Amino acid sequence: MGTLPPPGTFAEGQRLVYGLLAAAAGMFCGLCAVGMVALLMWGGWSDAEEHSIVLIFGWSLGGFILAMVAVIVGLLAGGPVGRFKVAASRQGATIEAEAPAAPAPRRRAAKR
Repeated sequence: MGTLPPPGTFAEGQRLVYGLLAAAAGMFCGLCAVGMVALLMWGGWSDAEEHSIVLIFGWSLGGFILAMVAVIVGLLAGGPVGRFKVAASRQGATIEAEAPAAPAPRRRAAKR
């Protein structure tokens, strides 16, 4: 597998950094979730504690997954170089979506 070319612009470099952070966040959260499930399965809990532990781990894991999704979406979509810009003020909230300008269609010269 070859290496990727270096980023050509600052925005490409930022996208690379945010992409790597998002990938690392996903792997970290996945490993923590697996660790929580393993601790729940092989933790040696008594029957009296098991219900409380399942509730605590379940809500923690649910919050953990929601936080992971929020961070990844925030980094990839709404970061400083993302396509979406969100603002909130006393007048209300706004969201803007940007897309690169489409190139003008090329006109072909008529054959004579």
